[in-house]
Amino acid sequence: MVKITIDYEKCEGADCAECVDVCPMEIFVIDGDKIVIQNKEECSLCELCIDICPKEAIDVEDDE
Repeated sequence: MVKITIDYEKCEGADCAECVDVCPMEIFVIDGDKIVIQNKEECSLCELCIDICPKEAIDVEDDE
């Protein structure tokens, strides 16, 4: 199982949304002004979200 966390203290939410745009598995969605995680089991561990996030607010770990 993949563990994905967003540090909401750092995340700019819908004002940024780079992770939503870059994720090939569509794990991140905009909910109001916040980014939320959906279908994390679909995550391929590509870490594009980590690389693109300007605030380093996302962490992805292989929890197995």
